[in-house]
Amino acid sequence: MTDRLKIILDVDTGADDALAILLAARSPEVELLGCTSVAGNVTVDQTTLNTLAVLEIAGRKEVPVARGATHPLVRRLSTATFFHGPKGLGSAEVPLPTGQPLAQPAPAFLVEMANKYQSELILVATGPLTNVALALLIDPDFGRKLKKLVIMGGAVRAPGNITPAAEANFYNDPEAAQAVLQSGAKITLVGLDVTDRTILYWSEIAHLDEKPAELDPASRLALDILRFYTLTHGENGGAHLHDPLALGVAIWPDLVQTERMQVEVETAGKLTRGLSLGFNRKARDKFVDMGDYDDAVAVEFDYVANADVCLQVDAPRFIKVFRERLGL
Repeated sequence: MTDRLKIILDVDTGADDALAILLAARSPEVELLGCTSVAGNVTVDQTTLNTLAVLEIAGRKEVPVARGATHPLVRRLSTATFFHGPKGLGSAEVPLPTGQPLAQPAPAFLVEMANKYQSELILVATGPLTNVALALLIDPDFGRKLKKLVIMGGAVRAPGNITPAAEANFYNDPEAAQAVLQSGAKITLVGLDVTDRTILYWSEIAHLDEKPAELDPASRLALDILRFYTLTHGENGGAHLHDPLALGVAIWPDLVQTERMQVEVETAGKLTRGLSLGFNRKARDKFVDMGDYDDAVAVEFDYVANADVCLQVDAPRFIKVFRERLGL
């Protein structure tokens, strides 16, 4: 095998983040250098516990976990236990982890690892981008030191999933998302445009529920999470594999087709908070002030691409690999 991909997962470990962690733990292509927790689906205390617990269940207790931001940069925290269960992992009964998080805060850990593995480190962010934005405050060149930043967030051509305009991660901390998109990092945006098309249906795995004792602990946890996810909130009995797909794109970039765009995140709008506007038009009208009106007098070329936006996905291929890796 060629050199493994050096990956850190920045997670707000709820249901689909846990599935992404399990997939990373089961993927020989991945050298999982660490996980950083952030408040989002549940509080940061709970996301940290969940991350440690999922790693232990996957047999990867050695992977360091750094505790991150307790709240968005400037906004009140909004969690999502309705969707992810009271503790974030659906109805799964998960033992308390025996490990402890690092003393080092997540943003500092990210900066340290980016300096250590310059141009080799892939950061896969599946929660609000607060930790990443704080890392940029420590080191403005942090993003440029990464090999790649894969973000589960945004909805460029798809409707939102928390409001009609916004995807949940960008809605929860739009200021962080906007700052990260301006960081100079090589960004791949894995948003609802593709994750909403990547659905694992309960009918495909329900037979495993008949003999759960035959599954290993990691597969049982995945099954428990998917049972809750699909039967409680799933669309026609299906779970959108949002966060696992982001990791999948980091490992297998050819799963998706992308377009190079300039992406901006709305931070001021009352109805459009967290909206991700992506455009690759190379022109716009130039206006001049004519006193009591404006006049379009020319065309300007001023778009600057900052992200590869995923717009098409080979969902059957990814779901097949996901099921194989997780023993489903």
